[in-house]
Amino acid sequence: MNELFLAPTTFPDAAPLEFLAVAADAGYDGVGIRLYRSPNLPFHPVVGNAALERDVRRSLADGGLAVLDVFTFYLQPPTDVRDFVPALELGAAFGAKYAVIQGDDPEWSRLRDNFAAFCDAAARCGVGVAIEFMPARPLATLELALRLRREAARPAVSILVDPLHLARSGGAPADLKGLDPSLFPYAQFSDGIAATAERRMPGEGELPLGALLDALPAGLPLSVEVPDARRGAIPRLDWAKTALAATRNLLGG
Repeated sequence: MNELFLAPTTFPDAAPLEFLAVAADAGYDGVGIRLYRSPNLPFHPVVGNAALERDVRRSLADGGLAVLDVFTFYLQPPTDVRDFVPALELGAAFGAKYAVIQGDDPEWSRLRDNFAAFCDAAARCGVGVAIEFMPARPLATLELALRLRREAARPAVSILVDPLHLARSGGAPADLKGLDPSLFPYAQFSDGIAATAERRMPGEGELPLGALLDALPAGLPLSVEVPDARRGAIPRLDWAKTALAATRNLLGG
C-alpha cells in the first residue's frame, strides 16, 4: 500500500506549523518540508530558529508524521553548496530521507560539479538525493537527469518523477520501463493539463496516471502535490482531505 505524503507546494503560503497541522489532521502519513528558499515562492525560514525547530519536531511527533523529503535545492550558476548544509543537517534531524534538487544552470560542467558536491554534502548528513527534472529548467528531461547521475558518478542518487513534468518534457510512462526500479524510491503525484502546466486533483486531468503507476515500482510512497489553485477559497484542511481522498480513489481504482 502506498504511503501518502503532503508536499509543501500544495500550500506554498502556509507557515510550517500550520502546514504540519493540516497534514496530520487530514490523515497523511507524512510530509515534505521546505527548509531552503525556492525562487519566486513564499518562504518561512526554520533553520536557525531554535524555538521553531523544536516546535516543528514536536508537531511531527504529535501528528505521527514522517518526513519524506526536503524542498528544494536549486543548482544555479552562483551556487555554493556549503550554503545548503544547514538545511540538509536540519532535514536529517527531522528524519528526512531525501533532498530534492533541480538543475537551474545552463553550463553543464558546472551543474555536474555542483551536483556531485551536493551529493557528497547530503551523504555526510545522512540524506539521499532525488533529482527532479523540470521542463522550465535546463535540467529538463528524464534523459538529462539520468545523464547527470551517470556523469557525476553518484550511483545512489534517485530520480524523482513528477507526472506533469514528465508529460510536459515530452516523456511518457513507457520511458521508465526497463530502467532500474531502485532509481524510483518515491514519486510526486498529481493530475494536470500538460499544455497549460495546470495541476489538478488526481483523476480530474488528462495525465496517464494509471500507466505511470504501472511503470513505477508497486506500492512506492507518493508525494501529493496539488497546489490550492483557489488561493484559500476552500479551507486548507478540506483541500488536503480532498487531495488525499482523490489519490486513494485513483489508487484503489
